[in-house]
Amino acid sequence: MVPPLHAVIVACPLQGHFNPTMNLAELLAMRGFFITFVTTEWIDERLLKAASKDAAARDREIQERGFKFRFIAIPDGLPLEHGRTSDVGELWLALQSLGPALESVLTVTDKSVPPITCIISDSYLSCTAEVAKNLGVPRVIFWTNCTAYATIQKNANFLLSLGYIPVKEEDLKSKDKLITCLPGKIPPIRPTDIVSFLREKYISEVIYRLTLYESRFQNIADYVLINTFEELEGGKDAQIGLRVNGCPAVAIGPVFLPNFLQGRNSMYSMWEEDKTCFQWLDAQLQGSVLYVSFGSMALKSEKQLHELALGLEACGYPFLWVLRSDIAEGKSLDLPEGFKDRTKDRALIVSWTNQLKVLSHPSIGGFLTHSGWNSTLEAISMGIPMIGWPYFGDQFLNCRFVKDVWNVGLDFEGVDVDEFKLVTKEIVESTIRSIMEGSIRTKLCENVARLKEAAHKAVMEGGTSYTNLNTFVEDMQKIAKSRV
Repeated sequence: MVPPLHAVIVACPLQGHFNPTMNLAELLAMRGFFITFVTTEWIDERLLKAASKDAAARDREIQERGFKFRFIAIPDGLPLEHGRTSDVGELWLALQSLGPALESVLTVTDKSVPPITCIISDSYLSCTAEVAKNLGVPRVIFWTNCTAYATIQKNANFLLSLGYIPVKEEDLKSKDKLITCLPGKIPPIRPTDIVSFLREKYISEVIYRLTLYESRFQNIADYVLINTFEELEGGKDAQIGLRVNGCPAVAIGPVFLPNFLQGRNSMYSMWEEDKTCFQWLDAQLQGSVLYVSFGSMALKSEKQLHELALGLEACGYPFLWVLRSDIAEGKSLDLPEGFKDRTKDRALIVSWTNQLKVLSHPSIGGFLTHSGWNSTLEAISMGIPMIGWPYFGDQFLNCRFVKDVWNVGLDFEGVDVDEFKLVTKEIVESTIRSIMEGSIRTKLCENVARLKEAAHKAVMEGGTSYTNLNTFVEDMQKIAKSRV
């Protein structure tokens, strides 16, 4: 008798990585997998606090959903007072040492748990390669980024050998310098598209070395899953560049969308959400509101936030602004004097909210975003045009593709070269007007509507992502049978 499939899913403890990994876990649980979801103790505590639950209440909710699902939290080796996301380099370095702790908890005998079929690892958790090898199970890499970015990152050491890395300041300014040597059907890459941690100015920092180190282990896999959909990124040929020694590499996203289309909420978020904004949105005209959010980690100077606030005020449109308390480079934030009073009749500022629910609201007409991949996919899937304002990592590539490849958004000129370039209130105002009214908006809305339809079809029964995920399940079943 073949035992149930059992996927150990190891999540990277950052919001942009954690959410899609949880979505993938739920999709596999719905397909009959027993799931062991591994994260760090620090993240697990945040999850329970944000959900206002204890571990027992979480287990009951999982059982009510009919899932075979257990959480395992392991220490990340950092002191309690460490800021984690405030120093990604130190956090990332600590994560590379999780292998022994992970292997220890996975080798504890528990007769109620079926044998491990595979380890599904975030693409930035090199520690799982040795664990999978020692346990004799396939290592499945899950890219929470788009295919083009993942292809660049997987080949970072190859680009280093060719002299494209570290990315030089003069190359960043050259839009004519294109990289066309990468495998897979992806558009030509500009130096600004390469992950920002590999720019010359970071060469002496730990995050530069860690990015190249992780790239080596992104070439050790038995299967590759990508949170994108074929219709967005060049069909099946785009994913070819992510294969490792001929292993399958398939697009299975957007992984949040099946839950959304079936009216289900994902089980957990790392942040407490403000739900009051939805009554305010209900009172706004259709397509009239600009949603402004820069994710969980992006920082802006106080001067830049003042320019942004004045631009929002001048544009005249209603806006919902997610304004984290730590966004002003970790300092307390004072908005321009009188700003809140002058905009109180058409503005709402919250600390955090359910972004997907916001983007799906009929009053939302545009999205000013940091261009994280989750935010980009969510906006496309909800048919919302974007203004990109990237901060670090893969956000520069996502922003460029939104504007130049998919033609579903705009950006602020020059921020891809200098992420600290001051964007004036006048530019903020004029760009918002372009995305919220006139011929430019009409064209962007037409393009994003087509991609929205394609995304929905991809995750529905018979769609490319739906079929690809089912194929992965079938392949894991073959592995389980071969062991009997």
